[in-house]
Amino acid sequence: MQQKQTILLVDDVEYNIDILVELLSEYHLLKATGGKEAIEIAMREDAIDLILLDIMMPEVNGLEVCRFLKQEPKKLHIPIIFLSANNSQEDIKRGFEAGGVDYIAKPFYIDELLSRVKTHLALRAYEKNLEVRVQEEVQKNKIKEQMMYQQSKQAALGELLMHIAHQWKQPLASLSSINNLSKTKLESPDVCDKDEFLKFLIKAGDIIEFMGETIDTFQNFYRPSSNKKSFSLTDAVIEILTIVEGTFYFDDIKIYIISHENENVFGNPNEFSQVIFTLLNNAREILKLRNTINPEIHIAIENQKISVSDNGGGIQGKSFEEIFLSCQLPAHMRDDASVGLYFAKILVEKNGGVITASNSKDGAVFTIEFLTWME
Repeated sequence: MQQKQTILLVDDVEYNIDILVELLSEYHLLKATGGKEAIEIAMREDAIDLILLDIMMPEVNGLEVCRFLKQEPKKLHIPIIFLSANNSQEDIKRGFEAGGVDYIAKPFYIDELLSRVKTHLALRAYEKNLEVRVQEEVQKNKIKEQMMYQQSKQAALGELLMHIAHQWKQPLASLSSINNLSKTKLESPDVCDKDEFLKFLIKAGDIIEFMGETIDTFQNFYRPSSNKKSFSLTDAVIEILTIVEGTFYFDDIKIYIISHENENVFGNPNEFSQVIFTLLNNAREILKLRNTINPEIHIAIENQKISVSDNGGGIQGKSFEEIFLSCQLPAHMRDDASVGLYFAKILVEKNGGVITASNSKDGAVFTIEFLTWME
């Protein structure tokens, strides 16, 4: 690993470069005797910490070299000090306008040169260290977000399994009844009616088919998808309701839906479904937790807009903005609901929408609105 800081020396007079090499021998030095060569070296080398650049050079002068590098995203951070015999105020102004961080007139004072080089290298070292620390923090946040995302997925999976159990409870009871009735008929000394027995088999087949369709719905919901397309908010909500209706019926929570939609939205229907799933589950938990009398959830759909409201008493103890910022809350303040809402916000914004929360006189209201950009 290169421990010394690296300086690129650029001057079309080799004698001038030799002097700089003598003065700056404690650093790792690269040399170029022209503007074109300087650009080639700068673009090739990744560890340049400073460039000492002459202005007056044939073909490509120092100002042109500086302007070129400042237009390159991976090179614009390199500090450039101009070394030039042109020392008028206009020349110095042009140097700074081109992107230089300093300007030293030739002939220079050795102490001045060394001092300025040392200062800009120290600044560059601090900047690089800061960049590393920022990257480390970004990586830490990515890891933390991934962990929270996995937590959210596990919570969602648990909810799905619960809904499957509730959704299958009645069909399984019906299958059990059919099986017991068939067994009783077969064990009876009376002759078994073939047509009646066939009806039992058809009914059992219908129930099994329904249960299979339910599994397909769950699989489609949980399968990751990156495809965006035109879809109906109403259709997506109805599909989610087929998943959760058994659970909400079991908890005696009524869901009302009203739609005035006649225009599709563009986005990822699977991700939208996950958001609605989260909002419905959160509402159900609140209604149960607060023992709400006659619990209800209302879903209102318009073009590009949907709201989900309940009569559970509203959002308490947190601001409307805070409930979507689970990543920024201390660990002891996070729960499955807050993590779910955090990722619901991410999914909505990813699909060009905005999600907001508010309170009505009866409970909480979550509104999702998709933005349509006008030409």
